[in-house]
Amino acid sequence: MTSQPSRPRLSRRGLLTSALALTGAGALAACSSGTASQALNSGGPGAGGALTIGLTYTPNIQFAPFYMALANKDYESTVELRHHGGSEGLFDALLAGTEHMVIAGADEAAVAASNGSPLVVIGGYYQGYPGCVIAREDSAVASLADLKGRVVGLPGRMGENWYALQVAMRNAGLTESDLTILEIGFTQQAALAQPKSDASDTSKPDAIIGFSNNDAVGLKESGVAVRTIPVGDDIPLIGASLVTTQAVLEARRAELNDAVMASSRGMAAFVADPDAAVTATRQYVPDLVDDAQAKQARAVAVATAELIAPSGTYTTIGALDPSKAATMIEFLGTQGILGATTITADGVCQPLLAA
Repeated sequence: MTSQPSRPRLSRRGLLTSALALTGAGALAACSSGTASQALNSGGPGAGGALTIGLTYTPNIQFAPFYMALANKDYESTVELRHHGGSEGLFDALLAGTEHMVIAGADEAAVAASNGSPLVVIGGYYQGYPGCVIAREDSAVASLADLKGRVVGLPGRMGENWYALQVAMRNAGLTESDLTILEIGFTQQAALAQPKSDASDTSKPDAIIGFSNNDAVGLKESGVAVRTIPVGDDIPLIGASLVTTQAVLEARRAELNDAVMASSRGMAAFVADPDAAVTATRQYVPDLVDDAQAKQARAVAVATAELIAPSGTYTTIGALDPSKAATMIEFLGTQGILGATTITADGVCQPLLAA
């Protein structure tokens, strides 16, 4: 799952300030969108050895459910957590066989699958969608309709920020020609932190597409008054989830099932106790000994917990509703985002923990 530096193909963004950087704009979405097709290497998915769970950015409070599950010994002793390196794509290690499950957007996994990567979503994480429109409170952008004629900043035309903008435009009855799309890398917080001196200036955004649990939190915690505008009431996308490959699922289903259940217990512990989440993360992020950074991390944890908690058709933390996968695939296809490989809800979404 702003802002922290990003991944390649949308190069990592530099840290803004120590206050803004903590939240990490898109810590779960900062990798490349993973649309390229890749094949499993000769290492293969076979049983045996540690089951490695990939965390798609450097250590961050948003991964605390997995830190907590590990610390609470919910995982089997052979489960390991692995943070991605700065030059890794979202699904590179998974497809190479270095990882066996990864935390990534189900929508990004669907797009990658449509480009030939054999990915399968097996568990939920965010049951709400983090993508949203963020504008300064002193701006004229107070609704999705207000985006017409405005400059909207986002990392680029790929990944969950881009998908969220598609939803926003559809719900507002807008097209790309109705607004100016400004590709600014993962610098949304910095771009919005300073007001525009001239309303006609198209080099700075009037609003950004960011995430409710990091960009919005980071701006507010740094003293920038912003409003967060949902991209819709019923968003046809599935955000951060638990993803594997078809080959790993076939070879290590029992282990994956245990890992999904254990991750769900970690998510429940995270939602119930944000202070414990900060404590668990401190082992991975030593800077959290600083009271100000710990306070901001807690704010991110609270906002992230709102995304994890069951809502709508979901009744279980960590569950995955297959019916939403069909809606997601239909939307992505309608927007021209999917690749040439035909994908189905049953093929891409095979939950080990049902809603």
